[in-house]
Amino acid sequence: MKKYGILFLTLLLGLASGGCGNKLSGPEKTAVRFYKEVWVEGDLNHSSRLLDRQHNRKELGWRVEQTKSSEKKNPPILVTVSPSDSQIMSKTIWIHRPSDKRDFRVKLRRTARGWKVVNFQQNYDNRRGGYIGNDAFQRYVREYPGLKWKRVEQP
Repeated sequence: MKKYGILFLTLLLGLASGGCGNKLSGPEKTAVRFYKEVWVEGDLNHSSRLLDRQHNRKELGWRVEQTKSSEKKNPPILVTVSPSDSQIMSKTIWIHRPSDKRDFRVKLRRTARGWKVVNFQQNYDNRRGGYIGNDAFQRYVREYPGLKWKRVEQP
């Protein structure tokens, strides 16, 4: 129990010192915009414009439909760049929604047209019986205790 208390305190200190009010980088801005258009607004037209390849539009479609059929939520989110990313031309952005413990991952690639989404995942799927990931946020916090999460109040 003491171990979880220390972990929780580390997370709170990280959010308080480095996670609030930080400006988002270019890839983080694109990932948050994509998150909002897919998992908040349910807007297929705008979200598909952020895709690097349009064949991913079909994969995007069911997520947008799922968003449209659920209650609209836009709670604060936490955002960070994957600490395992060492690439300059591509980034993986993790997004955590603390209100319902949902996690999202958006992989981006820098193109001549700016940052474009090449892959995306979510840990929750109504069609597949609920959570398909296993507490990804808690795992990231445990594996990377110094990781800084940026809080976005209204994505």
